[in-house]
Amino acid sequence: MAKYVLTYFDARGRAEPARMIFAVAGIPFEDRRIKQEDWSVFKSQTPAGSLPILEKDGQTITQSLVIYRHLARSFGLDGETILDKARVEEILEYLIEVKTAWSEIAFGPQDEESQEKIKENYKLALDKKCTQIERIMSYSESPEGWAVGKRMSFADIMLFEAFEEIVAQSPSALDNFPKIKSCRQKLEANKNLKIYLSKRKHTRF
Repeated sequence: MAKYVLTYFDARGRAEPARMIFAVAGIPFEDRRIKQEDWSVFKSQTPAGSLPILEKDGQTITQSLVIYRHLARSFGLDGETILDKARVEEILEYLIEVKTAWSEIAFGPQDEESQEKIKENYKLALDKKCTQIERIMSYSESPEGWAVGKRMSFADIMLFEAFEEIVAQSPSALDNFPKIKSCRQKLEANKNLKIYLSKRKHTRF
């Protein structure tokens, strides 16, 4: 079995989807976390001066989306058919746009006027992207309740992770998107994910 090391800050952030892929797939990995105060020294040791980094049997892979896709392919979570694989990728792209809009709330300007505008833009982005995701999910109408096709894929994992913080702050945020909501509930019942979440270190982001 390959030896995996995932390096990121001591936070969920851009490493969390990868951690969840490992968890759901039941694949062991080393979760190496870099403290913020150590980053200035560690940064020069990284290939591109950024995190996350995935090491697989000593080979280094950078860029978060590349890491997610590589792990999904490696563990058979990238979709069963060629069309399924495309649908998984579609959903991923829309979710990245949602996550980017959400990050502006935490890391954008914090004055009241700016935050009001950012939150308004986020709500528009959420409605638009979720509508598209529901459209994609309606194509397959998986009898098993997954986002795409007949089996779990990375799209399901990403649907769960991308909305974690949003739903925690606003439980009704996805009420207008029943397919997404149902899919998240199905993944939440996954045994491996439940174990991971019960042991996961609490961090702000």
